[in-house]
Amino acid sequence: MSQAPKHPGTIVYIDGTTQKETERVDISEVPEPLRYAPTKKGLVPVVKVIAFSEGNHRTLREYGPDGELLRSTVQMASPEP
Repeated sequence: MSQAPKHPGTIVYIDGTTQKETERVDISEVPEPLRYAPTKKGLVPVVKVIAFSEGNHRTLREYGPDGELLRSTVQMASPEP
């Protein structure tokens, strides 16, 4: 990502229910498309991900260095056969 700003180096993962940190990962361990989020201002580093689980779905909210919400993704579990 040649036009991306410098990333602070880590992404913190937080359990949305308990608000406790579950993991702190160096960006070298994170796939490149997940390190940054595209915005109207350009690419912004993702530095925090909060995961909320409820029933058969999980919501991931990704935040930038200034605390701004960059994107939100809902993942649905596949039904059991």
